[in-house]
Amino acid sequence: MNTVNIQLPSGRSCIVLIERKRMKTCRLKVFPDSSVVLSLPEAASDEWATSFLQDKSAWLEKKLDGFKKTVGYAATNEIRTGYSITLFGQDLVFSVLQAEFSNVLLDGRIIYVYSPDVNDQGALQALFQRWWKKQALEELKQRVDHWYPIIEKYGISKPRVYVRRMKTLWGSCSAERGAVTFNLFLIKAKEACIDYVVLHELTHFLYPNHSKLFYAFLSNYMPDWKERKRILDQDVVHGL
Repeated sequence: MNTVNIQLPSGRSCIVLIERKRMKTCRLKVFPDSSVVLSLPEAASDEWATSFLQDKSAWLEKKLDGFKKTVGYAATNEIRTGYSITLFGQDLVFSVLQAEFSNVLLDGRIIYVYSPDVNDQGALQALFQRWWKKQALEELKQRVDHWYPIIEKYGISKPRVYVRRMKTLWGSCSAERGAVTFNLFLIKAKEACIDYVVLHELTHFLYPNHSKLFYAFLSNYMPDWKERKRILDQDVVHGL
């Protein structure tokens, strides 16, 4: 991997991580921490990558600025009343309150964060991250349970479900370990997009590679998977 430093229309610089893969098209993603990754076919040159990124510089700046307008999980080092985050496709707002015991509760579109010290950002972050991981694991286990019968009839055991921070993937499948791992940030997406990632990874238990048979199977059970993927990549990665 290498990096390219491009100039945005405002004059700011933006460092983009370049990764080359066995793929036919390029993929540009902006992540919740404002990092940018450009995935390219192995034969693509650095000069082409730089030219492509300069053409996309206005779009990149718009997406990066979107994070500043909606301060969200992993986009800030602070959790304060009025700061917002997207969960399951909805914008939610933090309300940080002093209390004897630490806790996080979701009520409607408000996330109440209770803590003995509302100014201890380290403790607030740790508390919220534990809560977030719990929500992610519960939701993704439910969605795996929902889609698992599709592959169960082929003799596939129900996989174990894990969540963790992932830089460039929404999910991964390990058929050898009988496990699927999902990106912690995936639960920012709407359920339809979450379902696309879940079914995608479950399909890999039958077809390890992205072959024609893989996509035929995926299309059979989710005909609109391309639209779900488009929404996930464009809206969730770049704006939610």
